[in-house]
Amino acid sequence: MLFWENGNTWYGSLGNTRFYAAPQEEQIHVQQWRGPLTKELSEIEAEADFPLSEEGLAEMTAWLEARSAEINT
Repeated sequence: MLFWENGNTWYGSLGNTRFYAAPQEEQIHVQQWRGPLTKELSEIEAEADFPLSEEGLAEMTAWLEARSAEINT
């Protein structure tokens, strides 16, 4: 939690799925797009907000895994 509470951002990928997560006002805002290009050169396909909490992190992880499964099949 300290990673997010300190305002850190995170870029990641899973297969052909790319994502960016950033804390914003007690939430984590996530953007998802298809790789291999950077976010700036891609079309954002989905966005979601999750509570800045342990439960929110679990929800974010499940959402990212589901989105990745759709794209990587």
